[in-house]
Amino acid sequence: MITIGYSVIGAVAFACFIFGIRAYMIEPNRILFLILINTSLLWFDSFATAIGQYIGEGSLLLNMTYVRYAAHWLTLPLLFIVAGMILKAADFKFAQSKYVMGFFVFLAVFFIVYDFRYMFILDFYPVCYAETFRYATQVPVGQECSPGMAGLGMKVLPIAPILLTLILFVSGVAIWIKHKWPWLAFGCFVMLMAAQPTPIGPILSNAGEPVFIFCLMLAAIKFGTNSKEEIISS
Repeated sequence: MITIGYSVIGAVAFACFIFGIRAYMIEPNRILFLILINTSLLWFDSFATAIGQYIGEGSLLLNMTYVRYAAHWLTLPLLFIVAGMILKAADFKFAQSKYVMGFFVFLAVFFIVYDFRYMFILDFYPVCYAETFRYATQVPVGQECSPGMAGLGMKVLPIAPILLTLILFVSGVAIWIKHKWPWLAFGCFVMLMAAQPTPIGPILSNAGEPVFIFCLMLAAIKFGTNSKEEIISS
């Protein structure tokens, strides 16, 4: 049942990516382009977990794990730049400053470097829950594949995702007030609720990601096209 859930989430995430590509082809804009970079492998995270039990322990699934973690650590910080660009495109005066945009770029670069270094210092360990099998940087209690493995490894604190979602949530509320457009705030709220720790693994967090990304794409489409193209240029 959990495997079916991950499969559905992966399919929905891939559908979001296709939606974004079609929207970009109809009317390109730089905000949406950065979101598409992040979304290109969003589906792969759930897909790898969904098929983990069929692949089993070994180099193939481990290499898939390296890909999904690397994609997450390298591309998610780009959404800090997206946050700044959306605020700028939505005509917030403070966001027109090059220093404000520079701050968002700094956050993106900082977290890319800060998080990607884990690829060279952490190991991945087998994790089991229900019928699912995956690799993670730490084995949660209750999800060990064999006795004595609980707690093995190191938990990576999701500092960048939490900070990013909070920034975008506040931005979404501000846009809601200014433009009467609530969907960015809604997507961030869903993501914040879905990201709460649970004993069943990251499935709820994975389920919140397509909702979050879809709302972010809608914001890019609304504020990042047509006359807004000049506004978002750095």
